[in-house]
Order: sequence, then structure tokens, then C-alpha cells
Amino acid sequence: MGNITGKLENLERENANGEKFKVSNFSLVSKDDDGNKIYTNCSVYGDKTKDIENLKQGDFVKIFGQVKTSIDNNSKEDKNVRILSSKLLKAKEQVKSQDKNKKSILGQIKSFKTDDKTKSNKKDHSKGVER
Repeated sequence: MGNITGKLENLERENANGEKFKVSNFSLVSKDDDGNKIYTNCSVYGDKTKDIENLKQGDFVKIFGQVKTSIDNNSKEDKNVRILSSKLLKAKEQVKSQDKNKKSILGQIKSFKTDDKTKSNKKDHSKGVER
């Protein structure tokens, strides 16, 4: 799972038999357990390219596929996922609109504590009057 970075690259290639096929390439960014960003290159082939053609930068997606690892001339490890299926979880527009309406958890806790203190002060004050 992750957010799409950059634009989707839609290409038409030719295999060894001279048959044409479609391929779409893009990158996902996600975070590991320590909060570090991880970039993953993804490729979609054939008819499955239709499933992702409407995705845009910033969309949050879940992918399933085969990981192919290669090592380049500089001994850097590159990973590419050949996507077998994908699912859009949140469009970029949904994430933006949700962020505007979403209150922070700390802000909600602070508000709750303030409301709770106000209510308890009113109760304590009314008890003093009854005595």
C-alpha cells in the first residue's frame, strides 16, 4: 500500500514475436516500521493496464503482485513489482477534503479535557451551594 508518486507512464511495447502489448509504469511511496520512506517501482502489463489508467499522483492504492529484485552495476538493489491486481483505496481529492475536515487527535483530547473540567467545576460549585 502506498501513494502514487509522479505520473503514470503508459507505453506500448513489442515482444520477441512482434506482438504489441501495453505496459504502465509508476512508483509508490510508503513508510516502513521506523517511518522511513520506501519507494517501489511498479509495472502493469496487458489488459490490467485498464484497471489503473485513471489513477493519479497522490492516490492511495493497494497492490498485489510479484516482486522482482535486481542489482545494478553500482551494487544498488532495485525492486519492481509486477502488479497482478490493484485497488484504489482513496483518491487524492478524498484525502485532501478529509484532511480539511479532520480535527487532530491532540486537539480533540484537549477540548475534551477542557469541557470535562468545566463540567466538574460546575458540579463542585453546585455542591457547595447545597451545603
